[in-house]
Amino acid sequence: MKQFLLNPDGSIPLGTNVPALLAAGVRMVMPTARPRPSTGMMVVDTEPELINGVWYQRWKEIPAPIINANIE
Repeated sequence: MKQFLLNPDGSIPLGTNVPALLAAGVRMVMPTARPRPSTGMMVVDTEPELINGVWYQRWKEIPAPIINANIE
């Protein structure tokens, strides 16, 4: 699913070709604050959620990649 993040106040950034985005099936999505991840996890953007006719950005936690500290 394609999404376009609106400004934090819900407005559309100047110069945005809204008809072209809508014709391409892109959803206009209200951004939400990125939550702080739990230890050993990271937060990634996922499919938006429709609430009262408005699409909102959603986040989910996934395991953080393990980085090998023994790089030679």
